[in-house]
Amino acid sequence: MAVAVSKAGPYYSSGQIKFSDLRRDFRAQVRKSATGGSETFNSDTAAISASNLRRNTTTTDTNPIVPDAVENGSISTSNNLKLSQFRNSIKYYYISQSGTDTNFDIDALTWNGNLGRNINKFMFIDGTCGSNSVSSTAASFNATTYNLTFDVYGSVLGAGGRGGGTSGAPDPSGEGGGNAMSIASSGGNNIVVLVRSGSRIYGGGGGGERGAQGANGSSGRCRNETTTSGCGGAPGCPGGYNDVGSWGGGCCQSTCVCWFRCCERCVTWQQYRRCVQEYDTAGGTGGAGGTGGPGRGYNNQSGSLAGAGGSGGGSGGGCGAGNGATGETGGDGGEWATTGTNTNNSGSGGGGARAISGSNYSVTGTINSSTVKGAYNP
Repeated sequence: MAVAVSKAGPYYSSGQIKFSDLRRDFRAQVRKSATGGSETFNSDTAAISASNLRRNTTTTDTNPIVPDAVENGSISTSNNLKLSQFRNSIKYYYISQSGTDTNFDIDALTWNGNLGRNINKFMFIDGTCGSNSVSSTAASFNATTYNLTFDVYGSVLGAGGRGGGTSGAPDPSGEGGGNAMSIASSGGNNIVVLVRSGSRIYGGGGGGERGAQGANGSSGRCRNETTTSGCGGAPGCPGGYNDVGSWGGGCCQSTCVCWFRCCERCVTWQQYRRCVQEYDTAGGTGGAGGTGGPGRGYNNQSGSLAGAGGSGGGSGGGCGAGNGATGETGGDGGEWATTGTNTNNSGSGGGGARAISGSNYSVTGTINSSTVKGAYNP
């Protein structure tokens, strides 16, 4: 984590304190920019009086001249104001992020107790915040605060969802993408996400649905025949065979019937029985559908979104039974904040995620299809 804390101030650590200095530092309100320079923030160059220099503790005031801050604790809120109370005072509080961070927890940073006070605070995101899991946002804030601006110059990238049927993912549906940024500040006020040109706040894409199983092959029909025979009577059919007819033919036993000479006469005929066996054979089992492709996300910024091909079907059981069909190819994963592709399976592609989720915040700045992908309004 590369995080730096800085402040507009501390002012007047030594030397004389003049009203002109107080007007410049507390009323003109020129604040630091993330690029290292300065920019006007709620500029006010009017004259300043002692009554303007009391520490303002009203949390609903979005533009306090002398803000409430831990560093300004010695400045009076009433009539007993002294210029010496402004020693080491501050106007703004800054935290800057650079480099790359995953699951960046903003409220856990060093705010020095100022989140619950009305001093204008700026969280500069200059680097990249990402997440490798849809269960965690790339950057999150969960605390009550007042007058906090998330000034995004860099990238906040949610995780892409896994394809249906892959390890750890639903089956057959694809996994939904992960939100890029989450903000929750119950009871807070004036919480702003400022989107700069060139920044990226992208929700993750959903994973593709798993392909449907291939159709089973058609069944076959086997037919076997056999014949039994016997002198005077044919034996029954073997087990599993049906008797479909019998007949006789040919003498198998004869006798003599003449007195003076033998006149042979048939007394028993050969008997035959026709037996038939018929049964079905199963077709081959259809091949498994291919797994869905992964969605676009911090964990898949440039890799393939394609679903996997289905498995080949099994062989039929003979006697004309057909082979199983190849399983359907898995659905492609979705691009940033886009739903994954559906297939003919019983589920669906995973949903695309939000750019910003939560409540009690507003979004301003350069908002277009290049800077923000996914829903962002509370």
